[in-house]
Amino acid sequence: MSISNFSFYNPTKLIVKHDAAPEIADYIANDGIKSVLLVYGQGSVKRIGVYDKVVAALKSKNITVHELPGVRANPEIHTVIKGIDICRQNNIQAVLPLGGGSTFDSSKAIAVGACFDPEIRSEQIWECYENKRIATKALPIYGVLTISATGSEMNNGGVVQDDKQKKKWTFDSDLLYPKVSIVDPKLQAHLPWFQQANGFVDAFIHIVEYLINIEEPETVETTYAFDLSLCRSIITAGDKLQKDTNDHVARANFIWAATCALNYMSGVSMTGCWATHWLQHATAAVDTKISHGAGLGVTFPAFVRVNAERGLRLKTFDRIAREVFGKQGWQGLIEGFQEMLKRWGHPTTLNELFGKEVTEEDRKELLRIFMMLPISGYYADGKLPEDIAWECYKIM
Repeated sequence: MSISNFSFYNPTKLIVKHDAAPEIADYIANDGIKSVLLVYGQGSVKRIGVYDKVVAALKSKNITVHELPGVRANPEIHTVIKGIDICRQNNIQAVLPLGGGSTFDSSKAIAVGACFDPEIRSEQIWECYENKRIATKALPIYGVLTISATGSEMNNGGVVQDDKQKKKWTFDSDLLYPKVSIVDPKLQAHLPWFQQANGFVDAFIHIVEYLINIEEPETVETTYAFDLSLCRSIITAGDKLQKDTNDHVARANFIWAATCALNYMSGVSMTGCWATHWLQHATAAVDTKISHGAGLGVTFPAFVRVNAERGLRLKTFDRIAREVFGKQGWQGLIEGFQEMLKRWGHPTTLNELFGKEVTEEDRKELLRIFMMLPISGYYADGKLPEDIAWECYKIM
């Protein structure tokens, strides 16, 4: 793997600007769109006033607004199917997520399903997650992001969960890059601290999962150094925001770092190892109340320890420890990472994550769900061995 040959593509226009959310209506109207599906969550966008402003702006442009409220964290496939049906029944022309990464991820699936041929059922959108169906068309997506974490505002993928099957899976397509995403730093100041910290951890892990799959960092030094800087920037911004949630300069710096963490700039010439994410997906499939960032904070140190004790990835673990946390070796990486989590009030064990004593049977259930995931190609260019996954769950 070397940076001597690579391609980079990202067509999304990203706007980070105070009080800019209503401007999304201008971009939608300028593209000649007359109807949108507004996708949002459990009501926070109404409490902070951004919902009213965006809807008023859309109506001022004579854009018809249909709504899909109630998207939760760990978005569920049946809400997506409901959104697809609304689009198909009303000939909606675009999808507008207003909220966090879950609204963007849901909107991406809705955008594809809305363009299914008439004979294809809306629920067949799940076939995209199973790699049984390829997206060939999608509605345009215009978004307003209210919490930075997932990078979904500027990438082409998304994660959705099927509660019944206990599957939290992902799919991507170049059709799913949002056309325009607006992020207002002021909107994120209202978030509960734990939710903010979830975002910091999520973005941080996106970056290090690119780094830890590289055996010879010098072959991709520009990307590698860029990623290490992003990690340091996230920690610096997080510490400042813990002291002052209205530090809009720190917020804007974090927003850009979180976007770059998964808009593929951080992965130029890198494959990435997403095992930490898949280990976490199983925890959310068991308990949908578990936030993504919180779960990642627990799964990452276990993954580092199990690999390091087998003599794997030692050079990479040491470099991250030294250049991000000022420590040495894989032990230093775990120590620095968990010190950061504790400083931010985040869980570090499965017991803390689930709020109970996690039994061996609970851990076996996590492994069972994990082994259903389509994880091929995400660990050392192959499937994550079952024994390594089990060792991770045993020590979390």
